Amino acid sequence: MTYRADPARPQHHRTSSRSHRDSVDMTTPAAPPDVQAANAGQPRRRTMITTPSGNWALGKTIGAGSMGKVKIARNLETGEQVRSSPVTETLRIRIDTHQQAAVKIVPRHSTEEARHGRDQEKADRSKEIRTAREAAIVSLLHHPYICSMRDVVRTNYHWYMLFEYVNGGQMLDYIISHGKLKEKQARKFARQIASALDYCHRNSIVHRDLKIENILISKTGDIKIIDFGLSNLFSPRNHLRTFCGSLYFAAPELLQAREYTGPEVDVWSFGIVLYVLVCGKVPFDDQSMPQLHAKIKKGVVEYPQGLTAGKFTSFTP
Repeated sequence: MTYRADPARPQHHRTSSRSHRDSVDMTTPAAPPDVQAANAGQPRRRTMITTPSGNWALGKTIGAGSMGKVKIARNLETGEQVRSSPVTETLRIRIDTHQQAAVKIVPRHSTEEARHGRDQEKADRSKEIRTAREAAIVSLLHHPYICSMRDVVRTNYHWYMLFEYVNGGQMLDYIISHGKLKEKQARKFARQIASALDYCHRNSIVHRDLKIENILISKTGDIKIIDFGLSNLFSPRNHLRTFCGSLYFAAPELLQAREYTGPEVDVWSFGIVLYVLVCGKVPFDDQSMPQLHAKIKKGVVEYPQGLTAGKFTSFTP
């Protein structure tokens, strides 16, 4: 079966390079930026947000995900346009300017009517912790193959995170269109992904959601890893217990609800990504969920003919 996107988690953002990133103080609430109707005299009211990088007018909704809406945003000073997104929603825009950005909009309060009282408070608190952690972690990352954050602001109702704009497209789009990569190209991307993961792990950060959907390609032909929404700090002395990520890329210990250090689940996901790059499909697939779990836990993979690497029968890390 050819590779398909995981419908449960939409993608994220893309942007252009940037030499400097604003620091973020996550210990105390930032002063809420003005959120108001811009150009009140015009027929249509547009929400405006003020960030350290300027004033942005949010335009029409161009998509929606499980965590919010996707909107176009325009810088009122420069006229530059960006796309604003909810958590993990990938955006596309074809404007050639080095100042473009992708705005990630995360609602701070639950919109589910079914939740009441303590359940809603718990869900909101969990989302707030996760979003603050993501912003804090990404603000620390400075690597050529990781999508960097320009700035972040928090209002009474939303988080707004502005990321660099990656203008070359999604790895997912290429795989769906072409089926697979040539091995020479796959090796280049593999080295870049490995470099980014090594950088994260050396700094005690685990991504926990590495997959094809979370890899973008710049117009220079380099990759950018995105979406650190499930990332966390790790320590060899303290194991992590949270099951997260996408099933097709999830390590066996996650499916077995075992504690884990952190880097090993990224390494497993990295291996799945490499398989998809050169084979055009995921190594483990089944219509039956129990059977899919069993295949992942067993870790036996069939490699198609034509690969230059040696033959392997096990994918165990």
